[in-house]
Amino acid sequence: MTETEANIALLRSVPIFSSLTDRQLQHILESPDNGIVEFGPLEDIIHENEIGDCMYIILTGVVDVRMRTVGGRDITIATLKPNEFFGEQALLPGSTGQRNATVRALKPCRLLRISKSDVVLGLSHEEPDAPLPRTFENTSDQDRVRMLLRGVRLFRALSRKDLARVHEWTKVVSFEAGNLILREREAGDYMYVVLDGSVDVFVIDDDGKVVILAQLTRGHYFGEQALLPGVPGERNANVRANTAVTLVRVAKKYFQLILNHDNKLTLALREAGAEQRKKIQQAIGRQDPF
Repeated sequence: MTETEANIALLRSVPIFSSLTDRQLQHILESPDNGIVEFGPLEDIIHENEIGDCMYIILTGVVDVRMRTVGGRDITIATLKPNEFFGEQALLPGSTGQRNATVRALKPCRLLRISKSDVVLGLSHEEPDAPLPRTFENTSDQDRVRMLLRGVRLFRALSRKDLARVHEWTKVVSFEAGNLILREREAGDYMYVVLDGSVDVFVIDDDGKVVILAQLTRGHYFGEQALLPGVPGERNANVRANTAVTLVRVAKKYFQLILNHDNKLTLALREAGAEQRKKIQQAIGRQDPF
């Protein structure tokens, strides 16, 4: 296999580019906006909250993905190795464009950098010289959900077969602005990923005042803490629609199946949940755990 054939095969292994032709993939490889970049040990590659303009595929080396918890502590949620990829979520049409994690090299790394325009090409399944869509307005709900989930860390372990059957284990639901989606202390049966719009996560303090904990937009998820194995299963906060919002709903049993494929993710979610509960108690003056 030639180097070009190997690189085409590598691109095709990434779900975003899996439906493109060899000619389209070669166009991506030959684009002057793309190419191989190198990073040294402990060097940051992308930073949380910065605006993203590219994604990366790991050729050699190892990187870790770190997120800042509600309590302000950085935790590692994933370690990625050759042939894995990162940075694509901030490039999805309709996203805020901000990175949702920091990625740094653990060992010397060689990465294939791919520009935002070519990531959108993969998402749109268009020819290289075709106009690129700015939104998913003319795309089916099923395709929109698949595009969204393959860019969310929670669902990175899913196979192409799982994504192809996304309609079997997800449901698209909508809420009007101001509608309550989750209620604190109720039993949790579903988790959600924001497809369009935004939601507020909040609690009520001991004086009856609303304390906003976070505002979540496209690609962010919520409701997963109550679904983790071995927890009481109660919601630890309220969530309401900040705007008209469209969500992808995933049932508890399917979410737990996803966790079975990714033990490190489960540990990271538990740690993040502990930090969130601690921060909530400090913010609203409660002493009892949720």
